[in-house]
Amino acid sequence: MSEGALFTSQFSPAHSRFRIRLWGADLVDLGTAALLGWGAARALDWEQSLLRVLASMAGAWVLLSLVGGVRGWTLGRRLLDVRLVNHEHQPPGLPRALARALTALPDVLMTPLLPSRPLDRLLGVHGERPAPGRKAWLLGLSLQLPWVAALAAAAWFLATPTRHEAFLFLDQKLTGWKCCHGYSRHVGTWTCRHSLSRLRREARRQQPEALKLLAECPAAAERAGR
Repeated sequence: MSEGALFTSQFSPAHSRFRIRLWGADLVDLGTAALLGWGAARALDWEQSLLRVLASMAGAWVLLSLVGGVRGWTLGRRLLDVRLVNHEHQPPGLPRALARALTALPDVLMTPLLPSRPLDRLLGVHGERPAPGRKAWLLGLSLQLPWVAALAAAAWFLATPTRHEAFLFLDQKLTGWKCCHGYSRHVGTWTCRHSLSRLRREARRQQPEALKLLAECPAAAERAGR
């Protein structure tokens, strides 16, 4: 056996060349899916159920993966400038994208330790960088703006009190009691304003817990009567 054959890598250069960029892109996408799923769970008042929160995150990851399988691009891949393609240098398509949604996390954990992504190799996909050019990169990044808008919406729901949080704040917290009774120092705060708004919305829906709390919260009852 020659020395050259002895030290030749068994991995295709395509599977190792941009693996770190693809690894970074997957981390961004996993973080994006986690934020979107968490925000969606809060918007639906599911934050008290860990199972539902995890299901929302998993659903967001599968959706992001499927969309990324159509063109090969996701928000993370655009930011890191690496595209997911098959052996024919084409987008992987929906079946492989769905399969990769299930294998990406193990590959992400193994990437720093191995010279190649074994599960990506099994699926026949790898990262590929397009021809360099800032204009093309910026144009491609602009196509990911819907994901940025979705992240902004998720951030809103993460910052805004849910029904459970609003009721807990107004019913059991001293600052919530002061908010309900119009203390100027507390009425203008983010938590107070949005908790009162949530209480009024739930009361309009004739939600029993909200109606009971509304009777004990003059600030919300006064505005609800207008």
